Amino acid sequence: MKLFKYLLIFNLLFLGVFAAAQTSQEFSLKNEFNGFVNIGSKELFVQYQPPEANKPTVILLNGLTYSTRQWNSMVFEMSKFGYGILRYDMDGMGKTLLRYGPKSEPYHYADQVEDLQALLKTLKLKAPFNFVGLSYGGGIAAAYAFKYPKQIKKIVLMAPYTQPLQGQDDWIKQQISLTRLQFPFNPYSDDQLYDYFLRQICFSSYPVVEPIVLENPYKLEGVFRMTQGIRKFNVIAEVEKFPAKSVYLVIAKQDQYIPGAVLENFWDAIPEKAKVEKIYVEWSEHKIPEARPIRATEILNHIFLNQK
Repeated sequence: MKLFKYLLIFNLLFLGVFAAAQTSQEFSLKNEFNGFVNIGSKELFVQYQPPEANKPTVILLNGLTYSTRQWNSMVFEMSKFGYGILRYDMDGMGKTLLRYGPKSEPYHYADQVEDLQALLKTLKLKAPFNFVGLSYGGGIAAAYAFKYPKQIKKIVLMAPYTQPLQGQDDWIKQQISLTRLQFPFNPYSDDQLYDYFLRQICFSSYPVVEPIVLENPYKLEGVFRMTQGIRKFNVIAEVEKFPAKSVYLVIAKQDQYIPGAVLENFWDAIPEKAKVEKIYVEWSEHKIPEARPIRATEILNHIFLNQK
């Protein structure tokens, strides 16, 4: 009995020391980290590697169908240059989604911004921050910059979300008009009908054009709920809030989702004081970090390593 008691005390002490070590690792970020971080309201899956001496830390923000895994090729290239790299699965993405399951309501973009702010505070990373956001992640990066402009150093928007996809948006609005004609007493609002038809598009077409949405049983619902939560974000209406000399726009020349004219109009709308550079990536589809990881890293080197 005494032996059992001593073993129990030893195990409790060991677990306490282990938990303290894990907490220290989470919050100091002096070493490589791969796991969940509690930000208060939830836990987010985080991967981090510290920078080499005098090298910047870059925060990668996932595209709509991304998890941290889809950055692997670009992170491999970036690691050759000593970057510190923080990537994480937002609410509704990757291992965070697998932990909690999908919401039955939208993942609002403003909530994603507050989660990011809470994560950066929890990890004790020091502002100003360098963001690289792909597509949906570009929209979240912009929303963060509008809310916390003093915390931004450089923001690299790769094929960013700036407005709903035109073809998709037009089709949904057409369906709403037809519904009003066919069923004039339909009690649902235009917003409710919009989300109804948006869900139809996500569940019918996304598995064909983006098979990755089928990689786990929750992902398709998560993608729909994130799209639902960002579709009303009018990025262009707020571009005056971008901090000075902070914005880089990266455009994929073969982007199959966002027409070049949409991103050109977005760039034209940004105040000159906020713009730094517009960069084109030849022979790249929408997902630049996967399609052209070496070229994408060259662009980041140009932005973060060769300029002061």
